[in-house]
Amino acid sequence: MKKLHLLLIAGVILQLNTSAQAFLGQSTNGKMVQAAAAVRLPFNNDQVETAVKAWLSQKGYSSSKTHGYILSRGVPLAAGSTGGGEGSDLYFSTSSPDRKVKDMTLLTLVPAKKNQPITSGSFVDSSKLDDARVYLDSLAGFVSTYTTGVQIGDQQESLRKAQKKMGQLRNDSTDDETRIRNLQSDLAQNKADQVKASAELQNYIGADTDKKQKYQKRLNKLLDKQSTLEKKIRNTQSDLADTKADIAKQQSSIQQMQQTLETVRNRQR
Repeated sequence: MKKLHLLLIAGVILQLNTSAQAFLGQSTNGKMVQAAAAVRLPFNNDQVETAVKAWLSQKGYSSSKTHGYILSRGVPLAAGSTGGGEGSDLYFSTSSPDRKVKDMTLLTLVPAKKNQPITSGSFVDSSKLDDARVYLDSLAGFVSTYTTGVQIGDQQESLRKAQKKMGQLRNDSTDDETRIRNLQSDLAQNKADQVKASAELQNYIGADTDKKQKYQKRLNKLLDKQSTLEKKIRNTQSDLADTKADIAKQQSSIQQMQQTLETVRNRQR
């Protein structure tokens, strides 16, 4: 699932035209249909809304949610466009023009006169639609730069966590390999001790029962320990194989993250 998500991000970045061009269209927020300026942006709705709020905040304007819109009051539209710089109430809304494309948003802007009621039919200030279109052109550039920066930060953080996990997996692998070597050394010593204990038992084969039982018990204990060591070696080898498989998967995931991060960075350049 993580790989699919990363591929979708990269695919959208590569396939969609980032030089968005605003146009005049319609807002269909709720049951009301009215004229609006609009622009298509290659990001999901939440990302676009976050960027719009950041844009307004940087310009010194507050925003709030009302009737499904992001509202900012008394905002001058694009300087140099028709209609001058008189402040308007701006109503932004987002929608997904194509459900099959996850990271695509239609951002619409309905300009209204200051403190224009919106509960009694259409409230668009038609004289400001061209200004709103020019305004969206400027805003689209900010959305792209801002959201791409956020994506880079998110990808860097994901990559950092993935690399940290890789380090932990490699430490686990090293620990397993060390444990296996130690266990194998213990097993070799155990077998040598068995040879010695077996020889001692043979030396006392004709001795009294207590002595024979003593050396037989020692040999049996060594045989039991051999079985335990062999089981530990098998289990640790299995753990090592699983860890190495996890390392391979993690390395593939890291490479995909690095490719996606580079793709996003290229978009910013």
